[in-house]
Amino acid sequence: MLEEKNSYKQKRSNVTGEIVNLAYGINIDSLNDEISKIARDLIRDGFGVLLAGINHPIVQVLSKYLESNQPKNGIKIIGYQQNSNLPDAAFIYGCAIHSMDFEPMFLPPTHAVSPVLAPLIAIAQSKKIDGKTFLKAFVAGIQFEAGLRIAAKLSDIEAAENKNHFPFEKKGFHPPGTVGTLGSALASSIALGLTQEQCCMAIGYAASKSSGLSGNIGTMTKATHCGNAARGGLEAALLTSFGLTSSKNIIETGSGWAEAFGGDNFNFQVLLTGMEELSCFHDPGFAFKKWPSHTAMQIAIQAALQVHKGNHSNGDINVSVPIFNYCDRPNPIDSNEARFSFQYNIAVSLIDGYVNSESFTDERLSSPKIQNYLKRIKLKLDPDIPRDFGEMYVIIQTESQDPISCDSWPGHWKTPMTEDELSAKFSSCCRPMLDERDIKDLEKHLLSIHKYESLDSIIDILNTI
Repeated sequence: MLEEKNSYKQKRSNVTGEIVNLAYGINIDSLNDEISKIARDLIRDGFGVLLAGINHPIVQVLSKYLESNQPKNGIKIIGYQQNSNLPDAAFIYGCAIHSMDFEPMFLPPTHAVSPVLAPLIAIAQSKKIDGKTFLKAFVAGIQFEAGLRIAAKLSDIEAAENKNHFPFEKKGFHPPGTVGTLGSALASSIALGLTQEQCCMAIGYAASKSSGLSGNIGTMTKATHCGNAARGGLEAALLTSFGLTSSKNIIETGSGWAEAFGGDNFNFQVLLTGMEELSCFHDPGFAFKKWPSHTAMQIAIQAALQVHKGNHSNGDINVSVPIFNYCDRPNPIDSNEARFSFQYNIAVSLIDGYVNSESFTDERLSSPKIQNYLKRIKLKLDPDIPRDFGEMYVIIQTESQDPISCDSWPGHWKTPMTEDELSAKFSSCCRPMLDERDIKDLEKHLLSIHKYESLDSIIDILNTI
């Protein structure tokens, strides 16, 4: 048995190096058209969500905190008249992208865009980088995060035996905080031009930054999980470029990332195959969010919008949902918590017939009509409803209507957004910060990013904000 176990370990003695080698070998010119299109759609969505969240109260708090530490030579923080070093800029951007829980979702659950896109934007502000390198770094970082999630989930025996088990729940980790630092380190290393050996050590340093507890969901701190992942990975690449050393095989080594977050049966092969095939972009792909709220809330909102025109002004409103204890929040205390409340998202959807960023304000939450609906919504956490975001559904029944069941939204894996819907979301996100001409120019540049020798045209638009 001991010999067999040692053989198992030996076969996986250079996983970190193999991952890096595969990532560095990505050729944008020969990239599958579908993968390239999806990656550029993710980049467009990420930039839009960044601009939508850059003035969020969370980001304002962080900006004020960093204001007194402005470097003499730094990059301009988008949306602010202050400078920052690269890691802190990545921190701000990662938090902004995730501030409204509006970025795309992967399965197994993680928010992959913010930890990878944020440092790449900061790097592009600081040095000349061509579009192919930017896209390559983004694709590699996203795939790395997704692969780690898949490999860790498959190694979780409890998850395999119990379809209702939420990944990482028993350990309490918020996934983007654990995989995001590694994705950021890989992407940052490619963008900065580090050698493969340096990249392996950047990943080693970043692995020690893996963190983020799910107990902070519903608070301002949740967004910092993605921001810290973005900052930690970029910091890792920069420190490594100055000579800092770390383990060059942190994924597979004893007491390494795989052992800490995946256990003895961590699936190394699926991690490697994923990077080789870039499988995350189509298996299962990414769900784009239509509304600035938690993933499960997208389905709840879609269900409630179908009931909106009916009579629901009196009587109980019975709602059945999966067992998401952290989303059973009948009395959310602020707008941050409201994004994770089944009761609130259903209430505001029933009343208004739409959901947007203005739906999540403290003033809206405290309105008498909202409070009335919150008292009348009776939530049932149903163990028979799958907890997987790709399979879950929500049932709503009022006293005057038959039950309405919904299992997706426009943007879900089952019902992807059309190009027009993706473009409309981007424009809506950018509109508070840019005029229509700049929005169209920025979108055009982002969707054609692989064709540009320099990203100056993109950065120039962002620097006007």
